[in-house]
Amino acid sequence: MIKLSANLSKKVPVPGQSYSSQQFGAALEIEVADADQPDAIKARIRALYGLLAQAVEEQIAGATGKSEAVAANGSGAKAPATPSGGNGTNRMAKATAAQQKAIFAICKSQGLDMKAVLASLNVADPAELSLRDASRLIDSLKAGQRK
Repeated sequence: MIKLSANLSKKVPVPGQSYSSQQFGAALEIEVADADQPDAIKARIRALYGLLAQAVEEQIAGATGKSEAVAANGSGAKAPATPSGGNGTNRMAKATAAQQKAIFAICKSQGLDMKAVLASLNVADPAELSLRDASRLIDSLKAGQRK
């Protein structure tokens, strides 16, 4: 087994305070088989960083009420922030492509019927999940709570 460790952090300015910032971060460690092809390992690394970037952006959004969503490919390129409605409330952000891929991959690796897992959340496709619901589903799948 090969052990991969990834860490992603980001500093953002504290609103209204000069020379001050907050740091947010996430870290993950996974194992890949020695026999895995280099392209498969690279794909796992890209997915891993995509998940970390999403986790950091969720932390920032929770702490600041703002989001600078990272592109689903984990490249670090910024996508537009979550749009706001005319009344100042955020529209429900949909699950990212990285989250959808993670749900598929985790279900497959655990031998779960993804359609049944999604049906328990009253959706037929991971794209129908909200950003927050997708994150919670991923966490519960990783914790093995849905078998």
